Amino acid sequence: MIVKDSIKKLLGLETDLSEIEYSRHGLKRHLEKRKHYDVLKYVDNVKEMIENPDYVGINRNGNKLALEYVKCYKKNVLLALKVNKTKDKFFIVSMYSINDYKLNSRKFSGRLKKVDKE
Repeated sequence: MIVKDSIKKLLGLETDLSEIEYSRHGLKRHLEKRKHYDVLKYVDNVKEMIENPDYVGINRNGNKLALEYVKCYKKNVLLALKVNKTKDKFFIVSMYSINDYKLNSRKFSGRLKKVDKE
């Protein structure tokens, strides 16, 4: 999986990094540990969420680059990606649901941008 050039352009992201890696087992274990049981059923949808997100954004927390992919199912599911500096790749660190209020708030503030379907 990769971060598409169209997503980078939409976000104004200037980086050569594109590749995304994740461990399905590791992500599932993380979700269970963090008690994100409501999104466990979406673990098998990670590829779809990356390839066809409804919204994307950048979480500017300090100097670290973190991307957010949101797919709207029955719940709004946010997939968080960070940069693994030792491997020069993005990796999926977490997945959780966000309510409509948070989604709309992040859209209004410009943190999340709607992805045009091609």
